[in-house]
Amino acid sequence: MRFCWKQTASKDIKRAVVLLAALFCLFANLTYPGAKAADSSKVRVLLESLKLADRMTVGVYGSYLLDNRLGFQRGSKLEISLRSGVLWVHYEGAAYRAGERLSLVRHQAEDKLMENGLRLQGGLNLYTGSLSVTVLDGRLRAIMEIPLEEYLQGVVPYEMADDFPLEALKAQAIAARTYALANLNPKTDHDVVDGTNDQVYRGLDGTKTNAIRAVSETTGVVCTYQGKLAQCYYTASNGGLTESALNAWGREQIDYLQIQEDKYDLENPLSVVRSAAIPKTVHPGGANLNPQLYARLLDGLAARLAERGYRSEAGTFTLDGVSGVWPHSTRFGGERGVLRWVRFDLSASASAPVDDQDDDEVSYQQAPLTPEPALHPEARWGPMLPLGQPVSVDLPVFPDVEEILSLSINVNQNELIRVVEEEDEFRILFTRYGHGVGLSQRGAEWMAKTYGWDARQIMRFYYPNTELVQRDTAYSLPPPIPGDYLATPGPVPTPTPRPTLMPLTTKPGIAVRVVRVSGISAGSTLNLRARPDLASEIIMRLQFGQQMEVVRELADGWLEVRTDVVQGFVRSEFVTERTPSNP
Repeated sequence: MRFCWKQTASKDIKRAVVLLAALFCLFANLTYPGAKAADSSKVRVLLESLKLADRMTVGVYGSYLLDNRLGFQRGSKLEISLRSGVLWVHYEGAAYRAGERLSLVRHQAEDKLMENGLRLQGGLNLYTGSLSVTVLDGRLRAIMEIPLEEYLQGVVPYEMADDFPLEALKAQAIAARTYALANLNPKTDHDVVDGTNDQVYRGLDGTKTNAIRAVSETTGVVCTYQGKLAQCYYTASNGGLTESALNAWGREQIDYLQIQEDKYDLENPLSVVRSAAIPKTVHPGGANLNPQLYARLLDGLAARLAERGYRSEAGTFTLDGVSGVWPHSTRFGGERGVLRWVRFDLSASASAPVDDQDDDEVSYQQAPLTPEPALHPEARWGPMLPLGQPVSVDLPVFPDVEEILSLSINVNQNELIRVVEEEDEFRILFTRYGHGVGLSQRGAEWMAKTYGWDARQIMRFYYPNTELVQRDTAYSLPPPIPGDYLATPGPVPTPTPRPTLMPLTTKPGIAVRVVRVSGISAGSTLNLRARPDLASEIIMRLQFGQQMEVVRELADGWLEVRTDVVQGFVRSEFVTERTPSNP
C-alpha cells in the first residue's frame, strides 16, 4: 500500500510520524545482541552433551584463526580453561588471555580434500564449524556454527543407524534439515542443542557413509506445508499409531500431524515391545500371578463383591481366574490413541447371605416366651460357591499396570497397549518408543526395506498434504588463512615436538586408492608392519591422520600401503578411504 502526503501537510506531523515509525521498527525487531536475520545455510548448535565445567580440549585439524589473531598448525592441541571468570587458551607452553569470550573461526583449507574441523575433548569425530566459547554461571558454554549440510552429516547417523536403507536415511535427512531450518532463531545465541531435546549431533564420522550419502543426495530438500516449513518431528517408534502434536504437547493442532494407523512400524520386528503374561487360571493364593497385580485385583474384587451383597472380608472369597483383559477409554477422547484403563474380567468364588426366614407363615401367638439363642455369625452366610458371572475390575494403565508389570518404555507414559489372547493366558503388549509424532524411524526402515518405498513416499505418509521443495543451503567459508598466521606461537619448540605426518604426493583417482589412519584415538599410533602378520616386525608407528596409497588389498583384512617415505602393511579396520566426499 502506498501513502501520499498532501502539499499542505505540516512538517511537524511528518516528523512525528517518521519518529513513531522508527520506534515501531526498533521494538518490533528486538533480537539477540548482534543477531542478524536467520541464515538458512548454517545452524548454531549448543554443545550440551560435552557437559563442560572449567576446561575444554580442542584439537585443530583444519584452518582456524583464534579471535582473528592466531593460527595453528594442523594437529595442534589447545587447552581452554576458565580462571576467575576469564578464558585462557594454552598451547605448547604459551598462554593467551581471551577474556569473557573467544572464537575459533574456520577458513577454507588450501587442500579441499583434507580434513577441516576440530576434535573436541579428545574425541575422534570432526566438528566442522566455527567454535565460540563463553562463560555462563561459572561454566564454559560452547556453541558451534556449522554449515547446515555438514551439520546434518553429524545428525543423521546418530538419529537413524547407518545400516538403515538409503531411502529411509534420505527421509531422515529431509526431516532433520527441515527441523533445523524451522528452529533457526536469531533472537538467541543458538538455534538447537546437540541432544534429544532437538536433534542428536555428534560431529562427522567418515565411516558413516550411508548417512553422508543420504544427506548429499537430498541437499537442500525440505518439507513445507502451505508454503511454510513444516514441523517435521520424528520419533524412534510410534507403536503402530502416530500421535497428534496436540495430544503430545498440548500446544497446537497441526493438520499434518494427526493420529493414523501405521502398520509398517507395527510389522517391524525391531520396534520396541514390552510384554507381560496374565494366566487364565489363577492358582491358590495367586501363586502364578504377579504379587502386586494379585493384591490390586483382590482389592477391586472385594469392593465389587460387597456391592453385590457377597461376603468380601479377606479370606472369605477367592480369585479363581481371569476370563478377559480389555484396555479401554482413550486419554484424549476419540476412538484411537493412548488408553486410560484395563478391565480385568475375573472369575471368583464367594458366599451369599442366607435367608433365615421360613417359607411358611410364622404365628407370633405361638412364639416362645424366651428368645432362642442367637445364630453364630457364620451361619448367616451360605457356602463358598463359584459365581455365575465374571466380576469386572478396572485398573489405570498409567501408572498402575505399567509399573506393576514393568512395561514402561517411555518416561512420557504414552505407550500404546493391546492384548493378545492365547490358549492359557492373555499377553499384554506395550509399544511406542518416543513421543510418537511424525516420522517413525522404525516405520520408515520397514517401508524402505520391505515395501521398497522411497523417501518421498515415506515423507508423504508421515506428513500428509505436505510438499518437498528445494532450498539453497550453500555456504561459503572465509578465504584460506595467510601463511604468516600459521607460525607456531610461544617459545622455541621443546626437544619432543609434535610428530609431523609423512608426505604423500599421490592423489586419489580412478585407479588409485588413498586411505588415512582414523580408527585410533588422536594420541595413539598405528603399527606399520614389514609383513601382513601381527607378529611381524614393526617398521614404524603411524600417526592419526597419516595418508597412504593402497598398493594392494589382501583377502584377510591387511592392506599393503606406502607413503613417499616408507612402505608396509596395516590392518584395514584402522583406516578410512579418502574420496572427494570423504576427505
